[in-house]
Amino acid sequence: MRTVTAKREARQKQLLQAALRVFARNGFDGASVADIAEAAGVAKGSVYLYFDSKESLAGDLVTHLFTYPAEGARPSQEMRPLHRILDFCAEQERRVLELGTQAPVVLHMFGHVGKTEDDQLARGVRQLIAESRFLVRLLLANAQKRGSLPSGVDLRHAAAMILAVSYGMIHGRLANGAARQPEQLDSREAVAVFLRGLGADLGKEA
Repeated sequence: MRTVTAKREARQKQLLQAALRVFARNGFDGASVADIAEAAGVAKGSVYLYFDSKESLAGDLVTHLFTYPAEGARPSQEMRPLHRILDFCAEQERRVLELGTQAPVVLHMFGHVGKTEDDQLARGVRQLIAESRFLVRLLLANAQKRGSLPSGVDLRHAAAMILAVSYGMIHGRLANGAARQPEQLDSREAVAVFLRGLGADLGKEA
């Protein structure tokens, strides 16, 4: 059973990597399942053994690229919750920039959110954003409990804004060719500025 699961996971990863190459070359709208199958070296029908549609595959691709195993303590028990938020944002930025020329098409997929209620890509992206927002919100609540964030901060709004700041900085880096300009903040620094604006005491966690 483990061998079958391992083979299935390997084939899914193969298809996801092929899809990323095809999306970067043809654009999301211009890519087809047949193109992805050809890039992966499999029959077109094989793709449908793992994914219901191109949109379903794309949704899983976004999740594959932006989700990584949680390290350290549980969010509610994290000793340095604000710094863990900064680490999370920095890791997201690093992952996107490592995609190089393929990065813009991945971020473009976020633009499909809200197009239709039954769009599978949009659902995948919304789920990813919701999970990221929930993680950040738990860490903010922990920071309030530890006294490094004022109690009056609206955690739901703050979590949404932190992700908006982080992804905004990533888009900015890509717009400038991913090369960081001397005066440009990175995602970690920008979110740290935002947290301080909320009254957070990052030094209290040092």
